Amino acid sequence: MKKTVLLALCILSVSSFAKTISLMNYNAENLFDTVHDEGKEDYTYLPLALKEASPEIQDYCNSLTVESWKKSCLYTDWSEDVLAAKVKNLAKVIRTYNRGRGADIVVLQEVENINVLNILVKEGLSDLGYKYISLVEGPDKRGIDVGVLSKYPVVDEKLHEIDLSDIGKQTRGILEVTIKVNNKLITVFGNHWPSQHNPSEARFAASEKLISLAEQSTSNIVIATGDFNTTKEDSPNGVQNLKEMFIDVETKARALPFKNLWSGTHWYKGHWGSLDKIFVKKESFKAKVKTRSFNILSYKFLLGDKKWTDYETGEVTVYRNVPYRFNLRDKTGYSDHLPIAVKIKL
Repeated sequence: MKKTVLLALCILSVSSFAKTISLMNYNAENLFDTVHDEGKEDYTYLPLALKEASPEIQDYCNSLTVESWKKSCLYTDWSEDVLAAKVKNLAKVIRTYNRGRGADIVVLQEVENINVLNILVKEGLSDLGYKYISLVEGPDKRGIDVGVLSKYPVVDEKLHEIDLSDIGKQTRGILEVTIKVNNKLITVFGNHWPSQHNPSEARFAASEKLISLAEQSTSNIVIATGDFNTTKEDSPNGVQNLKEMFIDVETKARALPFKNLWSGTHWYKGHWGSLDKIFVKKESFKAKVKTRSFNILSYKFLLGDKKWTDYETGEVTVYRNVPYRFNLRDKTGYSDHLPIAVKIKL
């Protein structure tokens, strides 16, 4: 009997002392609940019956100058059934990684609020151990934020807004989450930089803010991840600005022999790009990041076909194996981004 108890205690001790942890980053593309958040322009992602009964919402939708945005706002039926399907599909992506166990830390972009993160965990991930959920509401007008799911204790969370005065519209801040694992502190900066509708200077300002935050961190490991929305053409280039302080794990992995990675994390107008990144602060990189473990998760079910029309020539091209976006009509699909993941040695 004593041996049985001792064995059980040993198993518990070993299982609670992690040798490695894993981190996934994923732009979930419009993960909204079905309730209006006061002060946010989340009208597209509400039930149709509610929108049709509200003159205020009708006026807002009709005020939109881009026709496709106006139609989506007026006619999208973001019902409880649609939300349930979106949650189920995203949960499938998260739990497929790491042999069905999911990553230890999951960083998500385009998440409306803490409520919808709770729904995701309760309805799709309840058996995977995500006991700690972090999201701090930011100033984005649409209401989208960065959220974190963690199997390990979150000991601190802060949202750092980015000053875009005289540059562009105020948008998502940088979410700083500090997680305790094996008495080590891991700080994760969750990013969703200003989109390409903003000038390059807006993303460069985000990079300067991130550098300043990382310089102040005293954690054992410092990671910056998210959707950086930065292309090679950006000038000044925010991602290049990070490389004095951080190592781009994807770039490091692509340099390895026999390491085959997918073409990118995001497809747009016929071209792949890696908008989504995992950066590790140089002081915490050595002997901690398992570079070979880095992957762009291109599961077959995440990919589909896409018709694209060149608006200048009218030529229609069918692209194979591009991100399979969520479809409201048949409730299939996932996101316009692919997730990325890496393992970190402790």
